[in-house]
Amino acid sequence: MKLNNAIILAAGMGVRLRPMTERIPKALITCAGWPLLSYALEFARRVVKENGKIVVVTGFQAEKVVEFLDEVAPDVSVSHNAGYEKANLLSVAAGLERVDGDFLLMNVDHIYPFAFAQRLVDAPGDVVAAVDGDRTLVEDDMKVRTDAHGGVRAISKQLTEFDMGYIGMSLVRPAGLDAYRESFKAAQSSRGDRAVAEDVIQALSNSERPARTCDLSGLSWLEVDTPDDLEVAEGHLMNDPDMLSRGFES
Repeated sequence: MKLNNAIILAAGMGVRLRPMTERIPKALITCAGWPLLSYALEFARRVVKENGKIVVVTGFQAEKVVEFLDEVAPDVSVSHNAGYEKANLLSVAAGLERVDGDFLLMNVDHIYPFAFAQRLVDAPGDVVAAVDGDRTLVEDDMKVRTDAHGGVRAISKQLTEFDMGYIGMSLVRPAGLDAYRESFKAAQSSRGDRAVAEDVIQALSNSERPARTCDLSGLSWLEVDTPDDLEVAEGHLMNDPDMLSRGFES
């Protein structure tokens, strides 16, 4: 069943994409003719109900993102994170302020094949973390260690024992809202301004009801975090325009 809300985190400064992001926010960096935010919006619309809400969390150069949304997606809500220079749990907080009920949390710099949407909404669990096992994970990748039932036992970039990689999306259903918000408070309390969205999933892993995983292996996705990433993503999308609908080759 589709969700009532989606939160797109689009507040970051895109430091690793400089000098491009000195002129425009990361959310509006163009990849194969489309701003990154457009890809995120298209994916979110496939997860959210027809009358649902999409919230874009702005931060760095927020006025340019708002101007873009006013022109191409006036139905989308905006929530501003004034602390965008800090870790992104503050962006999660800004998004949560604008939603009521279940939601998908996602990053603006990831380009997902649309086939991910149905797998996600069909995945069991009150809180679900999207993962894959396709990639060779490097130091900067978010790593996940799961249990025998597909629950998240640990999530961190620093893990040395892991079996999956987190791919930047978490889904929270009505039955998981209270636990998620309590874990949000725990993450904020323990890590303060250094807390990130994945710390909430880690806090849940210490409870009796850890987040479940949705394994999206087999349909690769694209991340645009550096100029090299952007070049690779553009190459994929320009050479194969049907890639978003069909899925990517690993």
